[in-house]
This record gives sequence, C-alpha cells and structure tokens, in this order.
Amino acid sequence: MRRKNTTSDMMKGYMAEALLMLMEKKDYADISISEIAAKAGVNRSTFYRNFNSKNEIIKYYFKQIIYKHYFSVSSEPTSIPNYLLEMFTHYYGYKKELLLMHRANVTHIILEALDEAFSAIHTDTTVESHYATRYHTGGIYNVFLLWFEGGMKETPAEITKITCSYYPSNLRPYMWLK
Repeated sequence: MRRKNTTSDMMKGYMAEALLMLMEKKDYADISISEIAAKAGVNRSTFYRNFNSKNEIIKYYFKQIIYKHYFSVSSEPTSIPNYLLEMFTHYYGYKKELLLMHRANVTHIILEALDEAFSAIHTDTTVESHYATRYHTGGIYNVFLLWFEGGMKETPAEITKITCSYYPSNLRPYMWLK
C-alpha cells in the first residue's frame, strides 16, 4: 500500500523505521533501496527525493533522537550528574535501534550526526565554539561506543556514575554554555 497525504518528515520516518526493521533480519550491506522503499510503502523515487543513501537514513534517525532529547529538556540541569543521567536515560530508550546500528558497523554515522546536530544547536561561530562542539561530541560518541560494545548492559545510572568519575566537576553541560 502506497502512502498518501504525508509530509516529508513522515516519509523519512517511515523509511527509517523500514530500514531498522530490515536490519533486524538482514545485514546492512545486503539491504537494498528497493527493499527499504517497499517496506516503508513508498516509491523508490520518494526515497531518492529524501535521501541519497542508507547512511543518510541512519544519520536522519539519530539526529531525530538528538533533537528529541534537546527539545525535551525544559531548563538547564542543576548538575553534571543530572545532565548525564537525563542524556543516558534518553538514549537508553533507543537501545534496540542503537545496538542495531552498532552491529551494522555504522556508528561512524552517529558521530557525523552528533557533530551536525550540535553545530546546528550552537550557532556561535567562533573558533573556540567549533573546538568545544567537537570536543563535546567526541566525548559523548566515545562513551556511546564503549556502551554499545558492551551491549548497553550498564544502566543509565551506572554509565552516569562512571562518566562522573572522570568528568571535571567545575564544568557545565555543553548544551547550556553561552
């Protein structure tokens, strides 16, 4: 069944869901654009109007996770542990999808998504801001990689405790630096 009366974001969401469902059963490299389009209920032309590759779907999906977290935070957290716990709890809600990405060896796309999303969120164009963004996203990315490699067995509270053991206590969460 083909989808009608839908927005571009809806179409992208259908295709992301389709790709993730296919990744549960097949190797990422073996999934074709035709299969994604068919599973999503869209034409191949719709796929190519929205994406150039499967990797772009992964990036789109992960950026949606990032933005959901960012825009769900109503105010500045009171502490680094609260910030980290909230962040890890949010991403833990996507455990199945994140582990699928890890098993498919496409986690490098997560780093690209983090860099792009944080650059869009932080519009400060100073050299210092660019370095701060990359430093922050690199740290998050590498913690995520270790967490994924272990199957995300640690709870968000455990990851927060581990991270706080080496995070400088006098720093504020990057998202709220002005």
